[in-house]
Amino acid sequence: MAALARRRLSSLPFLRAQARLSSTLLSSSASPPPPDPHFDRSALSDHEWDLRTGRAIDLLRTTLPTFFSTGLVTHPSLSFNHSSRLDAISEDGADSIYSPRIRLSYTPPTALPAPFPRTLHIDGIPLYLASSVFIRHTLNALYTDLAVSLRSLHVNPPSPAPRTSTTSTSVTGRERSVVIGLGVTGRARVGGGQAEWVVTSTYAFHPVSALVYLHTVDSIMPAPHDAVFNLLRAALDALGGHSTPAGAAQAVTTKNETG
Repeated sequence: MAALARRRLSSLPFLRAQARLSSTLLSSSASPPPPDPHFDRSALSDHEWDLRTGRAIDLLRTTLPTFFSTGLVTHPSLSFNHSSRLDAISEDGADSIYSPRIRLSYTPPTALPAPFPRTLHIDGIPLYLASSVFIRHTLNALYTDLAVSLRSLHVNPPSPAPRTSTTSTSVTGRERSVVIGLGVTGRARVGGGQAEWVVTSTYAFHPVSALVYLHTVDSIMPAPHDAVFNLLRAALDALGGHSTPAGAAQAVTTKNETG
């Protein structure tokens, strides 16, 4: 199994993804994400905002089940016939459903050992895309026949607010989010045992830009096996033996002790 994992981790794109992820994942900071740049989307009417969030929800609904074959699909116009290109998708596409400064956050049910912080989080679309590469490569290193199924989808509607016209640009009441439950199955490469997880995530839409600016992994049942985090540590070691950078262990210890 170790040899198989090493072969998987030796791919250059994977290691590049880890290089981008390592400094952020090892950070113990829990500060909020930076303000979302709105660009020209600040002029979105309520009607256009509804259309954009609805389109994003539909994209999530239809493409998350194909994640292991297509990778993370961020643009409605992308073709599934070019799945090998989707992990390296452009980060500045105007039609992306994700904010350039999206935050991904996950708090494991039990604290991870050093050098990992209590809450894992990454900020920005480059690292968000890199994390999708890491997830695909890691699970493919451990399992075969991976499949994703949509188990549930619940849209939390905007708060009630008066809307005088479809050209209004007021952001009052624009607090829409969608909670998506996914079932993930696979067969272990060692032993051939069947594995299954239920992953629940909340995607929150920015009230001005209508882009997904916060992706919170609410739960993973059962929690990820230690082997997943061991692979991440192995990747960090492969990048130069820095699985415990100077000061990181102390920062994480302090973070865990203070809650």
